[in-house]
Amino acid sequence: MARRTLFITYLATYLLAISAIVRLLVRFQDERFLSIAFLAGGYLAFLIAEPFLIRQKQILTYTYLIVQTAIICTLAFITPIVDFWAALFCPLVVQVMHNFPQRIGFSITGIFTGIVAILMLFGLDSEIGLPLIFVYAVVYFLIASFIAIIRETETANEELRIQQLKLQDAHEQLQIYTTQAEEMAVLQERNRLARDLHDSVTQSLHSLTLMAEAGQRLANAGEIERARGYLIRLGEISQQALKEMRLLVYELRPLALRGVGLGGALQQRLDAVERRSGIEVHLSIDKDLEIPRNIEEELFRIATEALNNALKHASPTTVSVALRLDERNQIPCIEISITDDGIGFDPYSKDDRGGLGLISMQERIEKLGGNLTIHSEPGEGTQVKACVNLENTLRSPITQEA
Repeated sequence: MARRTLFITYLATYLLAISAIVRLLVRFQDERFLSIAFLAGGYLAFLIAEPFLIRQKQILTYTYLIVQTAIICTLAFITPIVDFWAALFCPLVVQVMHNFPQRIGFSITGIFTGIVAILMLFGLDSEIGLPLIFVYAVVYFLIASFIAIIRETETANEELRIQQLKLQDAHEQLQIYTTQAEEMAVLQERNRLARDLHDSVTQSLHSLTLMAEAGQRLANAGEIERARGYLIRLGEISQQALKEMRLLVYELRPLALRGVGLGGALQQRLDAVERRSGIEVHLSIDKDLEIPRNIEEELFRIATEALNNALKHASPTTVSVALRLDERNQIPCIEISITDDGIGFDPYSKDDRGGLGLISMQERIEKLGGNLTIHSEPGEGTQVKACVNLENTLRSPITQEA
């Protein structure tokens, strides 16, 4: 658009110059006609050759402007009583504003205006010359300002195009990085599932195979009581393996928070894993509890980590999950607690503190600026309680209570 406007401006000023020359030739059909025609022809020839002169070398540029100015001044001396020649500066103004920096372009435009003012003051009466000087000064600087605006628009469009190209490149790079990150996440998830399968289900199946073989040998040897003990243990291990398989299958499903919220996602988890594993479940949620999405996801991850620990290690018969708004302190917080009646553990044991997903839960709650409390004793079950300050101002680390 800017280039089209610039082309139209060039064409308009060239036509204006041609019209002024035609008017001079028509006005002076006397002994001055040949001189005017010769000078006008030279002016037009240089005007047409402008792209090959003014844009090549600086010395050619200034030579071009000096010659054109000399031609116009000569025409002004030959035709002192008219102002047609002053229009011939208009194409020169367009050229200098297009090809020079703005500051230099406006300076040269000012020189053109000064030359016209001097010529008109000497060639015309002050009553006629002064208004014409003002008119042509306004015309020159309006043309100069118009070309300056066009150049700024063209520069802005070029910068915008460059920025769009950079943005497109950045977007393509982001897509590449996103794809790589997704592939890496999938690979990490596969590796994690492979480790879980090896550490839990695969070992359980291997234990089942060994116990089945041992039980068969005992039965063949007539040691029925000992064989019955192996059968009981086979049942326990197979039940545990089934629980862990259900857990792995559930973890392969996408996160369900968007559709049903935190409460619905917790209910789906308890129904899909714990209830099907024969564990009695209880879920308690305060009504009209609104939780930001980022907090919902982290609390859900903490809750599922605690439930996973209970399922894998605690052998509970009952699991309770409670989600409520705790307003007992000055700053209310969202509290979620996961309680089981399993075998429990010693929170002060170094082995227990480093395992059972406690590190993962700690990192998640610290990211939210909340605190995590774990209450457990061997044989007394476990309670995991996470509290997130609604104003996100708490930065408390995990505390553990025996």
